[in-house]
Amino acid sequence: MGGLYGYFARNLKGKKGQSGFTLIELLVVVTILGVLAAIVTLSLVGLTTNAQAKACMQEYKTVQAGLDAYMANNNVDSVSASGGTSDMTKPIKLYNSAPSAANPTYVRNSPTNWTYAWDATGRITGVSAGPGGAVPAGCAAVPNG
Repeated sequence: MGGLYGYFARNLKGKKGQSGFTLIELLVVVTILGVLAAIVTLSLVGLTTNAQAKACMQEYKTVQAGLDAYMANNNVDSVSASGGTSDMTKPIKLYNSAPSAANPTYVRNSPTNWTYAWDATGRITGVSAGPGGAVPAGCAAVPNG
């Protein structure tokens, strides 16, 4: 065991018998760690933006399913078209906090984060800003179907 200790004692010292790291070595390590931290941070920012767009798309699908359920439950082929926040004279109430047989809820989660417009056939035609803020970039286009 003494041979291994002697080997480390001889080979781990600096040129002048100093032990430790030089300033240049420390700066290189700190720079490398900074670059890695920047890469991880930028990738996480992209993930949150993608998650907001996915949440918007999921809410869109939920609202569309709620409209379909409303139309099926009331046995109607058309609903009053909505223009979003500007034309809410006859809003369709998809969420009811206290559902009953006479007044059911058609979406299971709380009221929506964005405002939706639909045509007379019950198809969503647009998503606009609402209580949840601006519509994420990935959710601006309404999917087909």
